[in-house]
Amino acid sequence: MFKKTVLSSCAALVLAPSMAMAADHEDHGENYEEAGVTSPAADLRADLDHLFSEHFALTVAFMQKAYDGEGDAEEAGAALDQNTAELTAAIESVYGSEGAEEFERIWQSHINFFGDMVGAEAEGDEEARAEAEANLENYVQEFSGFLDAATEGNLPQEAGEEAITAHVADVTNTFDAYAAGDHQEAYENFRHGFHHMFDIGVNLGGAITEQMPEEFDNTEVSTPASDLRSDLNHLLSEHFFLAVFGMQKGLDGADDFDEAQWALDENTADLTEAVESVYGEEGAEAFEPIWQSHINFFGDMTGAEVEGNEEARAQAEEDLAEYVVEFSAFLDEATEGGIPQEAGEEAISAHVADVTNTFDAYAAGNFDRTWNEEFRHGFHHMFGLGEVLSGAFVAQNPEMFAEDKMPEEMPATGLGGSSSNTMVLWAMVTTFAAAAGAFLYGRKKVNTEQ
Repeated sequence: MFKKTVLSSCAALVLAPSMAMAADHEDHGENYEEAGVTSPAADLRADLDHLFSEHFALTVAFMQKAYDGEGDAEEAGAALDQNTAELTAAIESVYGSEGAEEFERIWQSHINFFGDMVGAEAEGDEEARAEAEANLENYVQEFSGFLDAATEGNLPQEAGEEAITAHVADVTNTFDAYAAGDHQEAYENFRHGFHHMFDIGVNLGGAITEQMPEEFDNTEVSTPASDLRSDLNHLLSEHFFLAVFGMQKGLDGADDFDEAQWALDENTADLTEAVESVYGEEGAEAFEPIWQSHINFFGDMTGAEVEGNEEARAQAEEDLAEYVVEFSAFLDEATEGGIPQEAGEEAISAHVADVTNTFDAYAAGNFDRTWNEEFRHGFHHMFGLGEVLSGAFVAQNPEMFAEDKMPEEMPATGLGGSSSNTMVLWAMVTTFAAAAGAFLYGRKKVNTEQ
């Protein structure tokens, strides 16, 4: 029952209707499917990436909020429960309440143990802390054994233990650094742990599709195109969480605001430095200001709220509206019309609205709306953007994403599978850098003519 429950639920994630704002695979056209950006296996991987990464982000947020006694701790925890419920509901729809309850018990237990850890730390109870750690060790054994049985050995218990232990350590280390006031280390640990969830997604997805290939049309979870999609999903979803979390920290005057901003800047730098490594400072300087500008405008919005400055708030909104037009024009140019400006404006406007609405709900003290509606909606939307962007890039440069471009051996990630392919990220960078030159040239030409 356990094995069937896990495998069928993962398949259900691919076949079931997506959440609001999710990209509709059927509407993306033949180029996307031919290029391999979307496939049953790639979609499974994206669904796992979404659930796992959101789980990690919400766990970290909940633990910080609960430790500090913040007013939205309960609502952040409720959003984490919703994340768990999505998988549990998929299981129940196939195998009924009994199978769903057994799976949910195993997964939910480690969330409860993290809650016990927070309470023990807040109370200075060393015995309770030790008990929470012992319970988490038992969870690692139980869940890795469950995955071994579910995948019929495609995800061996030893490899599962290594990966799950790493996840538990990522959450624990992030929390401990925060509780100790070492905020720099806390956000370094966060970024490491968030990225690790995408490694788990590709390897667990690979184990499932290898076990039951017919259920996924004999497609692969890791191809140059699906790796690009995952890379974009990682960068975009991390950007959304850090932008939202940083705005909350800024509004509250939190001690770790600077470090939260640092993490957001590092997220931006990941792409900018890749551009510079291939095309030098000029290419990087062309791309970075466009992306960085909207982060700055969100900062202006936060400052305006702190000061109660309506004029400054209106200016921030106006600046963000201009950013939407500029960045959508950039994407239109970059993809040679693959993402037309009108469509780009719609998608980018939605992202700006997601961040703004999440912040406004938080500022108004409506924490249920903050976490359970606006945050979850906006986080999921980034995976739709990742699919659309990667599809446009791959359709534009199909030769760069051919199957024979995959290296024979990929770096190990703790589960015996492959990590994201750096080549595909550089291919994305190539598109952006080329577009940057064309975009800046067009602007200079217009200015000269004027």
